Amino acid sequence: MRKRYPGLLVLLAVVQFFPCKSTAASGDTLTVEKALSRYNLNTPLFSPDGAKAVVPVAQISTAPTATHLWMLDVASGTFTQFTSSPKSETNPKWSPDSKQLAFLSGRNGTTQIFLISMQGGEALQLTKCPVSVYNFEWSPDGKKIVFITGEEASDSIKKRQDDKFDEHAVSDDDKPSQVYTIDIASKATKQLFKQMWEVEEMAWIPGGSELLFVVNQLPSAALNVPKLVKFNLADSTVTYLASPGHSFWGGLLVSPDGKTVLFNGARTDGPTAQDLFIYQTAGNTFSNISGKTLDRGIHMSRFIDNHTFLCLVQKGFYSNLYTVKDDGSAMPYAFKDNIQSFDISHNGTLVYVKGGFSQLPELYIAKPGQEPVKVSGLNKSFAGIKLVEPQLITYKSFDGKSIEGALFKPAGSGNNKLLPLVLFIHGGPTGSFSDVYTPWVQLLVQNGYAVFCPNIRGSTGYGWDFIVANRKDWGGDDYKDVMAGVDYLIANEHIDSNRLGISGWSYGGYMAEWAITQTHRFKAAVSGAGMANLASEFGTESGPEYDNWFWGSPYENLDLFYKHSPIAYMKNAQTPTLIIQGEGDETDPIGQSQELYRGLRYYNVPAELVLYPREPHGFREMNHNIDFYNRMLKWFGKYL
Repeated sequence: MRKRYPGLLVLLAVVQFFPCKSTAASGDTLTVEKALSRYNLNTPLFSPDGAKAVVPVAQISTAPTATHLWMLDVASGTFTQFTSSPKSETNPKWSPDSKQLAFLSGRNGTTQIFLISMQGGEALQLTKCPVSVYNFEWSPDGKKIVFITGEEASDSIKKRQDDKFDEHAVSDDDKPSQVYTIDIASKATKQLFKQMWEVEEMAWIPGGSELLFVVNQLPSAALNVPKLVKFNLADSTVTYLASPGHSFWGGLLVSPDGKTVLFNGARTDGPTAQDLFIYQTAGNTFSNISGKTLDRGIHMSRFIDNHTFLCLVQKGFYSNLYTVKDDGSAMPYAFKDNIQSFDISHNGTLVYVKGGFSQLPELYIAKPGQEPVKVSGLNKSFAGIKLVEPQLITYKSFDGKSIEGALFKPAGSGNNKLLPLVLFIHGGPTGSFSDVYTPWVQLLVQNGYAVFCPNIRGSTGYGWDFIVANRKDWGGDDYKDVMAGVDYLIANEHIDSNRLGISGWSYGGYMAEWAITQTHRFKAAVSGAGMANLASEFGTESGPEYDNWFWGSPYENLDLFYKHSPIAYMKNAQTPTLIIQGEGDETDPIGQSQELYRGLRYYNVPAELVLYPREPHGFREMNHNIDFYNRMLKWFGKYL
């Protein structure tokens, strides 16, 4: 998965070996349906007074997945469901006085802003826009909300569409974002400005007279470079502020006094926003404050005061909290739980989501001076399931570079027999494996396979030099890291060299495709949303900025794109390959999987291409995921 600035990927790395163990003695079976059916807890958010915290919780099940808001009462530690509707409720935001909660929901059709009082009662719809609202922010005084929506189609276009003149002119997609304010008391709505902008982010400056926006100028360029702008509500003046001259930055956080702004950004000009930057409003300048002191990915930050932040820092497979000053100095936080997301209140109370390889995520609270306490039990249905912890290993690649990986073995397998191995390659390549529950891995282990998840060069969590080590070299040294791991496991971990499989999604799918064109050692492969032809992908994907950083453009470097594309070596392939693809994928479009499938069929290699309607880059529909996982298990069962 490709992102300009990080969401949350939590990982785990140590140099020791840890014994394989399971979390329960029960013999309950992990079926595909059970492995996929769980609760995901999203980022918690304290009320300004610190009395409550709201958490969006997604219930993933065979029914349509829905996200509802759950509420933690800090004093009592009770955690209960707060909203419920046939549709989801997302993006909750507290009023400054903590008396109301606003959120987005499509319960009445298009996605709109709803308000609910903490005194009780039903949620009331605040906005009634003809198209969906996709972001909003309370004003500092709590009297109004600024929100962003799309541009409504004109009556003439609607009539043409009704008459089946529904052609799609791609050049007409550049519709500016519509930004409005709505008065909470009167419900009066006012358009804030008319600019040819696609607005990505916004944030109020304390005082309430100015707003910051991250915008892309329209018509959009082939490679978008967002700009930071300031808008004055009193006179509608727009000021363009200093901002990075590339695509890989974002995530605005304004200090309590409004004098500084935090954001994540790339060390240079890409490919991922690893470092923490600080923008000084007085001098209209920004600087990297974490690159030299931490040199690790920072996923989340929260202001503690005007000069101090609490940051979630990825180091290998773990993500831990650090206290960071605006001069870049950093210290580990009081405890080292592996954290997925968090928030901190004005009095220092911490609420966070924690999970692990064999622990489903739950919510924890840590009051100042006290030990953390688990306050949720949403995933207690997994208590009787044997989930396996990995061995965490470090091995040397071909050039002596240290590579970390997690090796999962079936519980009770011991060292008496050789095990079939499935390699699982993560997406990105600026992604990584983390200390989180992964259904893909646990299902393969339950079915008798050892599974290896290596963080090869290009992964996050190991410093900037490691991230950029495979620039212009996909399928080169990163592939050698994979094969060095295979050789290490065969030599040391009772792995059957005649029963090797490889799998992955996105860049992981690419690596699976690359591997089958470079070696015959793998007896089965599964590629999900992969990349067979890097040049044609550049021309068809939704945003080429990421690939452009790695390769330049195919119009000037076509030989380089071709040299690192699996289709260039298709005649070497012999490995039976299952190809999984969403028809609505705009990140790695459907043509990539079609090109791979045709090439394999051309050379009479056993292959199966399965297309899933409506699915984007990450599958959303439960039935599609169930089908995909069952097909994967059947494929490896047949060939391994």
